[in-house]
Amino acid sequence: MNEIQKAQEHSYKLWEKHISNSMLLYPNEYLTRYIYANRSKFNSILDFGCGDGRHLEMMARAGIKEIIGIDCNASALKIANQRCEKYNITLHQNNQNINLKELIQRDDLDCVVCWGITLINANYVTSSIFKQFADILKSGGKIIANWRAQDDSLYGDGKEIQKDTFIIQRDSHKGMLYYIPNLDDIKAIYKSANLEIISIDSERFTTDNGKIINSWHIIEAKKV
Repeated sequence: MNEIQKAQEHSYKLWEKHISNSMLLYPNEYLTRYIYANRSKFNSILDFGCGDGRHLEMMARAGIKEIIGIDCNASALKIANQRCEKYNITLHQNNQNINLKELIQRDDLDCVVCWGITLINANYVTSSIFKQFADILKSGGKIIANWRAQDDSLYGDGKEIQKDTFIIQRDSHKGMLYYIPNLDDIKAIYKSANLEIISIDSERFTTDNGKIINSWHIIEAKKV
């Protein structure tokens, strides 16, 4: 096993502890607007990396008929299950070697949501995941995802073990592998997955009196 694979596996373990010690109460505002704006078009949605269910609950309230949540963290899924028990939501636990099409037995989904997840996977994992997203979407199906931008404070924080891939040193994320590619490399991932980018927007805010920058690309694409 090479350095990047070892770092990836170690990061998954750290991420599980990190997410288990926190709970994201509110859905992201941009994603909420997107789902509500498209709720008449989306009958089925997969939330990949659903965590504790904050977006699953929002999608259910928006009236989405079929919602699937997938996450690698059993403890987070337990919270999601409790949070969403009154809704008809299907939850699955995945692992690094997941085959999404086999897991959910679908290739006709209207939409895939990938929110806050792209940064925690190395390039080789992310590229594979996006190709699998294309496999489970219907023709013209949409994917909405956010990616950390390179003006984010986490970019360059720590040891770079591969291009744009860092072992973070900040106390809040210490030891985690973060992959923060530039826009050209992000576009290449979509192209290799046969996904056509429709729009690129951004979200940026600061914390700690402006010392910490949180910056994201928000990308909508469709299966071609």
